[in-house]
Amino acid sequence: MSFLGRIRGAASRRTLLLAGAGVLTLALLAVLVPALLPGEDGSDECRQAPVSVRAQARDPERAAKELDPGEGVTRTGPLKRLLRATGSPLCEGADGTRLAGRALVAATTGRTTADQHEPARPHTERAARVAHAAVLLLSRGNKSHQPDFPLGLNPYLAQMFASYIQDTSREVMLGAVRDWKQPTATDEEAAYEDRSGSGNWATPFPSGRDVHVVFPQFETAKKVVRRVATSPRAFATLYDAERARYAWYLERLTDTAQERPEKPESGTLSTELELEQSATLVAELMTSRTLAVKEGLVSSSDAFDRSVLRHTRGLYHPADHRIRTRPSTATLAQRHPDASAGSGEKAAERLMDGRVQLFAVFDAWVRERGIPEGRAERIRIRMDTRYANSLNLL
Repeated sequence: MSFLGRIRGAASRRTLLLAGAGVLTLALLAVLVPALLPGEDGSDECRQAPVSVRAQARDPERAAKELDPGEGVTRTGPLKRLLRATGSPLCEGADGTRLAGRALVAATTGRTTADQHEPARPHTERAARVAHAAVLLLSRGNKSHQPDFPLGLNPYLAQMFASYIQDTSREVMLGAVRDWKQPTATDEEAAYEDRSGSGNWATPFPSGRDVHVVFPQFETAKKVVRRVATSPRAFATLYDAERARYAWYLERLTDTAQERPEKPESGTLSTELELEQSATLVAELMTSRTLAVKEGLVSSSDAFDRSVLRHTRGLYHPADHRIRTRPSTATLAQRHPDASAGSGEKAAERLMDGRVQLFAVFDAWVRERGIPEGRAERIRIRMDTRYANSLNLL
């Protein structure tokens, strides 16, 4: 063989050896890389929502049926898979948090995300159980005791909480209902009798048709709401819903600031507690605003406030006379605003001052309805104290 041939032969053998080494390297990578990449063990890798939930997002009845955890909340597997509540979290985006969020809204509100403007109907047992289980699962973080679900879920969770705003407001202040072990309660089941007459621990003005969600364990709902409201759009949804509930409640009180005119001797304790709920939830939302800035989710509190102003529906005022109708609590967040929140820096500043929003509405109601000043002042002090305590200012 010529000298040139020997060189060519050596080059060919070297090429084959290099090619073989390359194939072996690729084979090893194919085996090792999946093992080395983060995955189901709580790593940073994310997963898309199951493809099957597309049908759920379009069909509320199907979504509630398939995600229903049962009366004992023991069948949470489908909801865990939807929310990716264990292992790798949901990916942000259309096929992750948005798809899962749409299915959750359909299951818990009875309406698709596209139909949220349609009149709400009283919740079903199934829908309320799904809401209960979703809060239970999302309150447990993968890396800590605090919720750490993807922020892309926030707008959808806000719609869910807004649909149950009476129950959300109650449990953010009071926590889980003592001695009540079920995930839901009907208006009838929540009724009670005491010295002052009949009452209802789920709602002050029961329609007789509602099913209420009873969120699990102490402060579970509060923890989830606090994370949800770090997103300005979600904040606006919850803020609107609570201020609408606040107006709904005030306009149904008597001219002596009581829930039941037939029991004038019963005082205003129930009124004070109900209005303290509003003060507590509004303060909790403001805490979320502070948290959003602290964690760098927004550039500044001013930027957060401007975004909330863009997303809010407006301002809510009670009627100037007593209203006696008792609509389903599922409809409270759909109340049409009574005025625009305005625009510009001053409007944002005023909107995001929780005290201003609470007491401007309250004081106008006191004047219009002729509420006795001593009674009004006592309620005002209770509300302000609760608001300050919830903000940890005292």
